[in-house]
Amino acid sequence: MDITDSYSDNRTSGKTIGTKSPSGILRKGIDAEKIVAVDNGALRFKPLITSGWGRQGIAYGPYTRSNGLALAVFMLNGHNTSQLETIEWFKQRIKRWVIGSETESPLKRLRGWLRSRQKKGTARRLLWWMRISPLATKLFPIPSLNENLAVGWFASETPSNPLTEGNGFIVHATGGENGELWARVGTNCLSAFRGLQNIQVYYVVILREKGAAYYAASVPNARGLVAYPYLRPLAIDPFNKEATLFAGIHQCVLGQIGFRADTRVYGVQIESIPELATWYGTAHAADKLIGDGNLDGTEAEIGGYWQVSAGNYRLTPQGLLPDGSDNLALLDPGKPSGLIHVLIETVDCATECSLVWRFQDEQNHWRLVLKSDRCQLQVKENGNLSEVADSNEWYLETKVVTSVQILDDGKIFGIYLNGKLVFGQRFSDPRFKDATGVGLGSLESDDRNLYFRFFEAHPRSVPLPDALDLGSPWLVEGKELVVQDNFAGLPQDLAGKTTSIGNKVWHRDIGKGIIEISGNNTAKVKADARHPNPDRTAYTIPWDYPNLADVEVEIIPPGTKRGKGDKGRGGIICYQDEDNYIIINTWLDDSYEGESISSFFRIDGFEEIYDAVWANIGQTIAFGQPYTLRVVFDGMNYGVWVNNQPVLYRALTDIYPDLSPLQINRVGIVANWEWGNDTGSAFRNFTAKA
Repeated sequence: MDITDSYSDNRTSGKTIGTKSPSGILRKGIDAEKIVAVDNGALRFKPLITSGWGRQGIAYGPYTRSNGLALAVFMLNGHNTSQLETIEWFKQRIKRWVIGSETESPLKRLRGWLRSRQKKGTARRLLWWMRISPLATKLFPIPSLNENLAVGWFASETPSNPLTEGNGFIVHATGGENGELWARVGTNCLSAFRGLQNIQVYYVVILREKGAAYYAASVPNARGLVAYPYLRPLAIDPFNKEATLFAGIHQCVLGQIGFRADTRVYGVQIESIPELATWYGTAHAADKLIGDGNLDGTEAEIGGYWQVSAGNYRLTPQGLLPDGSDNLALLDPGKPSGLIHVLIETVDCATECSLVWRFQDEQNHWRLVLKSDRCQLQVKENGNLSEVADSNEWYLETKVVTSVQILDDGKIFGIYLNGKLVFGQRFSDPRFKDATGVGLGSLESDDRNLYFRFFEAHPRSVPLPDALDLGSPWLVEGKELVVQDNFAGLPQDLAGKTTSIGNKVWHRDIGKGIIEISGNNTAKVKADARHPNPDRTAYTIPWDYPNLADVEVEIIPPGTKRGKGDKGRGGIICYQDEDNYIIINTWLDDSYEGESISSFFRIDGFEEIYDAVWANIGQTIAFGQPYTLRVVFDGMNYGVWVNNQPVLYRALTDIYPDLSPLQINRVGIVANWEWGNDTGSAFRNFTAKA
């Protein structure tokens, strides 16, 4: 199979757009600041000094819209909560840059910087900081940019605003919840989910004669997504119909508050998929609902036979008409549905109708009721009908065609009218999550005032077509338990203690702080809010597997609630030597209503703190509440999990393109400095696998 673009050819900055891919496809797009590159098997987008759409992007085409024409992009967005914002005063930023993480004197840092590879790009970094400093933004205001990435099909090679054309995914910055994944539906952007983490993602957009179907995937347990080699159907657009389109990836802004984070694209594939060249694509139940005669007993285009269990429905050339009272029509595709969509046309006035799903039987199911003045969410359980939500802010408009869809992963579901989230919220409710029936309801005959058309229901996951397979996301894990420590014993400094399994002896390698055995099978940082840990402190054990470490520890952040001055900075370190190591730590603080997992890098004896990469994880962890942190590192790639959910991935060459893999000689726990010091994190149940 010829890949549209595999990025297997190295291209220096500014020398990518206008070249041909290894398969001979012309790389179109724009590179206004001459920074787009290809290295280490991936396309690289770097932070722009002047942010905005139409300044950095790659495009392929043009192509003619047709059913089943698919775009697959396998990539890692630099930072899903990238947004354009003003930083502190320039001199304050420079002062912090000089001081760094406070683990060594500024003079020693300067010497290390002069010898380091991190000094590459310093001039651009300083210009960027100057541009977003308070004085510059006062004199030359910057726009508000909270959408940072667009992937999909666009009407132009270099769209000036991808939110207003074509069929594309948009990544929206949320702050504390990291990224929000949008899909363009009509003139709106449908919010598929919040909490898109900084991990590798497949984006797939399959065109239709009108609109498109949107899919995405990642690694197991990723929030909002399913695991490769499956895709999660996320949205249907039934409206947009630009005939000529370009496949593109466009970056508006990268990084947050002046931190550098590059986007990496591993592959792009554009392919017509014959088996998906139908109007309903991957649906397991679908019917145009156009014809003649009664619906009951007729065979849907896919998904079996319609059963009208109450009232009557009549097929017409314009769509399906209710033709009785308390009408209910059902299909059972045999599996739960994750994405349900239908078009509803109201002619003169809107009358009551409903969309039914998780249908177990007439006594147990969910329904969305649509009226001319309101929407209602109802659940019927053991014959008892309950109202879950009711609002007059959302309703079925008259004399329009309305797209109605439900996105449901079995735990959380959202409801959308023309791409807008109904009730302004998603619902977490597992009732009838395994029920397989879907269908349509209406109160009474409406004398040709209401028509249903193009009903479709898709499974919660579908296989990634072979023609779109661009390789697996990085996923490595240790198989053999090598070391375990339950931190049992009398109160004492952790240094000198032997692990419970593996007979490895703990040693303090970095810092002046103390981590001590404190009883109750915990090792605790000797600190509190009044007496924080003195800068970075790391305790490690020898590690005999230099090419892989799978380390997990339970961390109890200090304190009990916000407002007490506590700071959680506990984490894991993978250590080659005193000049080369990576740290993954918690950032939990009073100063921000959210938490993050951060990664810092000391390479060749120098640590560039503004190369730190992090992911905001919402309210996943809290003061005083234990959680598990897991880091898998193979010397080049690392992945991070919090409570078994992946939140961060990077290759070291994403940050430093010419870096060779590190050797993992020691692993351990750390109380890090990150704009503040730890005030007493505790550790339990340390394990390390190879």
